[in-house]
Amino acid sequence: MDRKRISKISTRELLVILIPTVLIGFLVFGVAYHYVLPAPPRTLVMTTGMEGGSFETFGERYRTILARDQVHLDLRPSEGSIENLKRLVDRSMAVDVGFVQGGTSSSAEAAKLVSLGGICYTPFWVFYRGDQTYDDLSQLKGKRISIGPVGSSVRKFALDLLKASRAADPPTVLFDLTMTASTKALMEGKVDVVITFSTPDNALVQKLLYSPGIKLMNFSQAEAYSRLFPALSHVILPKGILDLEKKIPPADVHLLSPTVNLIVHDSLHPAVIYLLLDAAVEIHGSSGWLQRAGEFPNPKSQDIPLSEEAERFYKSGRPFLLSYLPFWGAIFAERAIRIILPVAIVVLPLLRIIPWLYTWRNRSKFYRWYSELKYLEFEVAEHPQPERIPDYRARLDRIEDAVNKVNVPLAFYDEIYTLREHIDFVRGKIFRLNQDSD
Repeated sequence: MDRKRISKISTRELLVILIPTVLIGFLVFGVAYHYVLPAPPRTLVMTTGMEGGSFETFGERYRTILARDQVHLDLRPSEGSIENLKRLVDRSMAVDVGFVQGGTSSSAEAAKLVSLGGICYTPFWVFYRGDQTYDDLSQLKGKRISIGPVGSSVRKFALDLLKASRAADPPTVLFDLTMTASTKALMEGKVDVVITFSTPDNALVQKLLYSPGIKLMNFSQAEAYSRLFPALSHVILPKGILDLEKKIPPADVHLLSPTVNLIVHDSLHPAVIYLLLDAAVEIHGSSGWLQRAGEFPNPKSQDIPLSEEAERFYKSGRPFLLSYLPFWGAIFAERAIRIILPVAIVVLPLLRIIPWLYTWRNRSKFYRWYSELKYLEFEVAEHPQPERIPDYRARLDRIEDAVNKVNVPLAFYDEIYTLREHIDFVRGKIFRLNQDSD
């Protein structure tokens, strides 16, 4: 057998072992890559709020920021926090994330939901018309009051606070108007009071703050309300914050405000959670009329438990890979790292037994002939039958011919030579048996 053919045999035998091993490795890699840490979704659904409201504005900003990393945010308007919570709880709605104000849910009601933290205050604005100055809700008894549409959190809180102040019953008249409709009705004198939730930078709030004849209620008992209603915080609109030169407002205005939480399903991909948290920092992290820079977002979740990813984010910041790689590059790297272990568990033992499998495969080609040779030797030595010498020789010739046709790499040729020596050894026994019988 020439060297070229021997080399081909060696390569073929090695490939017979290596190819299945490599294929198994790729199979394990593919399964792990798909199931161990699935790729994050490229589309999210966010439930926001009423038209013209702060939640709608926030949603647009989140959509713009997530689009930088090729993640599309589908925005769905709602009546507010209560409807947002219902959509998140109902998996058939296929909503991934939404804005929910503290005090509108409970941990039992919001099972399988987690919070990414508080993102802002949405003050309880009470705008009214008239010459009198009001500093408590009890003074609004008998007024025409717009408290927001059914399903909105502002309506829930407004009813709770008005009832606590004994101002909700007749002759008070309550209207279920949206913020846009409420603003128009107040400007036209069709209602006396508008109660709404919104951030200070909302266009309609700004319009009412600067409108002649429209006043903003200063809650003189804000601290008492915040104790009776823990979901509400006592916040202050500082003197002169609207206009320092003209000192608008002329004094600190005490307000009540729930904290808005960013709520997601607990099954949402961790990478997307970090993407939303990064967006929250960019959108809500600066100073404003009611908060200092860096006050939001924060881990103070009121009703729904904080997610593990958010907890790590507030303690340690974003993950290492997301800090140094583009979003999708970091995702690929993280997924690759996470599947190294299962792949290593399967492939490394295979790699370690490749030399053994290689050796066993080549040596096994001789095992049958060693067995037949041993059986023939036993017959000749222990139960010699001179009349069967031609049969012994024929069987030995067949074994030798088969051994000569065995194809093995050069490294196993010593096995061939050793087996041939044993064949010659048995042939010698047959020769001596023939001599003894003559």
